[in-house]
Amino acid sequence: MSTAAYLVCDFCYRHCRLKDGEIGFCGVRERSGDTIFTHNYGGLVSSAIDPVEKKPLYHFLPGTNTLSIAMFGCNLTCTFCQNYAISQRAWEAGAQRTYYTAREVVQLARDNRCPSISFTYSEPLVWQDYMVEVATFAKQEGLKTIMVTNGSFSEEALNRISPYIDAFNIDIKGDEAFYRDYCGGSSRPVWKAIEHIAPSKAHLEITTMVMEGVHTKQMISSIGRRLYSAGVQVWHLSRYFPRYKEQKRETSEHFLQEMVKVAKDSQIPFIYPGNSSLDQNTYCPHCKTSLVRRSWVFRESIIDHSHCPECGRHIYGTWS
Repeated sequence: MSTAAYLVCDFCYRHCRLKDGEIGFCGVRERSGDTIFTHNYGGLVSSAIDPVEKKPLYHFLPGTNTLSIAMFGCNLTCTFCQNYAISQRAWEAGAQRTYYTAREVVQLARDNRCPSISFTYSEPLVWQDYMVEVATFAKQEGLKTIMVTNGSFSEEALNRISPYIDAFNIDIKGDEAFYRDYCGGSSRPVWKAIEHIAPSKAHLEITTMVMEGVHTKQMISSIGRRLYSAGVQVWHLSRYFPRYKEQKRETSEHFLQEMVKVAKDSQIPFIYPGNSSLDQNTYCPHCKTSLVRRSWVFRESIIDHSHCPECGRHIYGTWS
């Protein structure tokens, strides 16, 4: 039997064309004969019980914990990566793994009374076969599923994954030049994913890490207008801190506050500062009633069956 010259991995927008024995851009997907497989399938490089607000998700099951898990790998090369030791190819050989079957992950969530499982820390796209297997069992057990992702889906992956995920947090990191200069990628597949997920039944929140001296008011304004046009309801703007190869000074609270003001002009109803001491409470966009009070994580909510108790306005989210 002859072997095809190339096989295409459809896990992300790169569509790596692999010869026999070649490994994809992510360092995780490898071809062997007529099969492309995921290295160290089920080998978790990180797991933890987190407040769901740390994903960040502020409008999805607030006040609950989530079981967070990651396998190794990523399909971007962000110079500021916060989790480079479990995502970037140069660090793969030294990664420490603990192997779990999909059923064992679900049982771990149940044992720790977590109503959800989060696929996070690294980039779940590159180990989506394991993610989908875990999510399948999770949904059978009545658990919710969360994907924290850079959003650079292929069309095939977006269609494959969407039925299994209840809530997404997607990074939109900057404009196209920012992706080219700092991420080794493209914003185009990310926008396609956002525009696909925002009108769907899945919950969606967006995160942008703001780098002082790089992100501008014009960039944030442009991103905000496009997110609003797509139907996005929740946008987190987080402070940058030096990490990995990027050693620019940390973003100041003042600069973040200015960018949040610019973002609010987009008319997205819920905008939050992240990694910050700034006000992260949720207010009714109609009557301005304080609905959720937070100090780093969830503290108190007065939302009444997804509505503001004062004016009756529907509040986007999954609240119980």
